[in-house]
Amino acid sequence: MDLVIASQNKKYSTIKKKLNYHHGDLKSQILLAVGKLIEKHHSTEFQLREIASLVNTSVPAIYRHFENKQQILVEAAINGYEVQKSFRNLGLNTSNKTALHKLVVIGFAYVAFARAYPGLFMLMKNLETNEILAAQEYARQREETLEVVKKTFQDCIDEGLVENIDSEIALTFLQATSLGFAQMLIGKSMVFFAPIHGHDETLISKVYQTAIQGILTTKGKSVLESAIINPFLQWQGKGVSV
Repeated sequence: MDLVIASQNKKYSTIKKKLNYHHGDLKSQILLAVGKLIEKHHSTEFQLREIASLVNTSVPAIYRHFENKQQILVEAAINGYEVQKSFRNLGLNTSNKTALHKLVVIGFAYVAFARAYPGLFMLMKNLETNEILAAQEYARQREETLEVVKKTFQDCIDEGLVENIDSEIALTFLQATSLGFAQMLIGKSMVFFAPIHGHDETLISKVYQTAIQGILTTKGKSVLESAIINPFLQWQGKGVSV
């Protein structure tokens, strides 16, 4: 298991109050606390004193690490991409038999990240500020993520698993599927759209199967059954929240 995810998720779920911090630890705790507060408020309209309370520090101590609230949000969003990448790498290290396996597991990782870190996910997908969008490192990480997905989709075509179709349209559809599923989880609206299957832990696999099978070749359909096995389910309760 990826130790980065395990340790980060443990910190995020507890945000333990400590009397003394190493500087790096406090900064990390502040960024994780931002995610918790966004999850609570469903917005970035929180006060620095709320962060200070969560991590048992003072507002002046926060200012020793960050110039202002906007810088905190920028670094929290950048940290979000790092955590999302850890989920993606964990999935790719586990399910990589074909390019189709890789493509689907990237989607599983995306949803697992959203479920484990809903506040960071909301910040990155719904609450981006102008400062976040202007940050070079944030833009670089977003572009890196897109390139991984684009390359994996092209590999699916090259391996004869996906029909040679307009990749931009296909990727938009697949992204909408992942984003929509994640948003329904975070918004707790799954019960309205899937009152029968909403509690089925394999629902995301069934959704991906339905979404992707129409663009697969015969060869792609032959490996789809194994590609839609969600590897993140095996880590439930073991440090990775999925």
